[in-house]
Amino acid sequence: MRTRFTLTAVLLLCFTALPAIAQQWGRPRPPKVGACFYRESDFRGEYFCLKMGERWPTMPPGFNDKISSIRVFRGAVVAIFENDGFNGERMRVDSDVDTLKRFPLRHDPYHTWNDQISSLAVFRADDDWDRGHREGPPGPGQGPGQGPR
Repeated sequence: MRTRFTLTAVLLLCFTALPAIAQQWGRPRPPKVGACFYRESDFRGEYFCLKMGERWPTMPPGFNDKISSIRVFRGAVVAIFENDGFNGERMRVDSDVDTLKRFPLRHDPYHTWNDQISSLAVFRADDDWDRGHREGPPGPGQGPGQGPR
């Protein structure tokens, strides 16, 4: 019985970690509800996509600090974080961002969000995850319905 439980736990852990491990840059079909993250500005170059509800507390090898534009689909909201573990500066995105170069980091306005993302989450506005990860009031263009443009 204990062996069966241990085996089940190990398999469950493997399957829940599989999406991040199996993810790679490319040109996948965009999700109906979710977001795609592009290596280059203006939604060019290779990209990867996440469905609503997917979260990456740590970026897989080759993905950290490599995102330059974001496309958001059908009401999804994206939270991007400067550090892994959903830490550091945070920006909320609820509409397409053709270049992250226009959005300076609040703690260092000489640097932008371009190639600075180390963890991210795709969710529905005001869901439990969103309410649990807010840090004070949203910045300019970061409130619900007012995402970066």
